[in-house]
Amino acid sequence: MTTRFSRSLVATFLALIGVTGAHAATSWSFTDGGNQSGSGAFGNTRTYVGDLGGNLTLSAWSDTKNSTTGTQNAYIESAYLGTYSGGLGVTNRDAGTAGDTNEGTIQNSTSPGHTMDNNVRFDSMLFDFGAGASVALKTVTVGWWKTDSDMTVLAYTGTGKPTFLSANVGYSTLLTSGWSVVKASNSAHYTNAANGGVAQSTNAAGYKPLAVNDLNISSRYWLVGALNTLVQALPNVDTTKDFIKIAGVTGEYGRVPEPTSAVLAGGGLLGLLALRRRRS
Repeated sequence: MTTRFSRSLVATFLALIGVTGAHAATSWSFTDGGNQSGSGAFGNTRTYVGDLGGNLTLSAWSDTKNSTTGTQNAYIESAYLGTYSGGLGVTNRDAGTAGDTNEGTIQNSTSPGHTMDNNVRFDSMLFDFGAGASVALKTVTVGWWKTDSDMTVLAYTGTGKPTFLSANVGYSTLLTSGWSVVKASNSAHYTNAANGGVAQSTNAAGYKPLAVNDLNISSRYWLVGALNTLVQALPNVDTTKDFIKIAGVTGEYGRVPEPTSAVLAGGGLLGLLALRRRRS
C-alpha cells in the first residue's frame, strides 16, 4: 500500500467519524433573552445559538441551600437567570435571610442584586453546550458591572454530569469533584474581567472580551461566576464585591463522535483496505 493511499484512508476515516482540526471561533451573544425554559421561576434556562451554529444553554446557580447565616456550609442550588441591558444576571434565593436585601425574589430584586455577584452568596452561571459537544472557551465578555469585575472560571473535566446538578455539593469541593482550572498559573480567578470596559455601561459597542483558558481545555460544561474564594483561596484577600453581567462568550466548538459512528466508520475503513489489497 502506498503512503499516499494510506494517508488518504486516514483522512477518510477522520472525516467519517467527525474528527477535524481546529475550528473557527464561534460567538454566542447574550444581549437578548434567548429561548427561555421555565419562564419567571428559579431554575429557568436560556438557550442561544452561536453565529456559526451550536446551541448553548445557560442556567443560574448560587450557594443558598442549607444555610441562612453564611456560605461556608451551604450547598449550590438553582437560581434565576435574568436578561437585562448589559447582559445576563443572577437572582438567587437568599430572600435577605443572610443579609442581602437586594435579592431573594425574582420580581422584587433591586440593583445590583440581579447581577452575578458575590455579596453574601456566590452566584454562578453554568454553560452547557449539549450532549456530544466540546468547546474550548476563548473569551468571556462582561457587560454591565459595578464596584469590581473579578471572575472565577472552571471547566468540567470529570465524567457524566456535574454532581451539583443532582446532589448536595458546595463550591469548596468543586476542584475535587471533576472541575478544573483553565489558567497555566493554576488559578481559577480572573481579575478585572471587564477588561477596561466602562462600569455600569449598557453600550455593547464598548464591551471588551477577556481572554480565558490559556490551557486550551475543551469541555461540554463550563462554570463562570463572580470571584469565588470558596472554590480557591486568593493569595491576597480581595474584599471588594463583584457585581457583573455576562454579555457573551466565544469558543472553538466541536462535536465528539458517537461510539457507534466510530465503529461504522472503522468498518468502512477496513472494507477499503480489503478492496485495496485485492486489487494489488
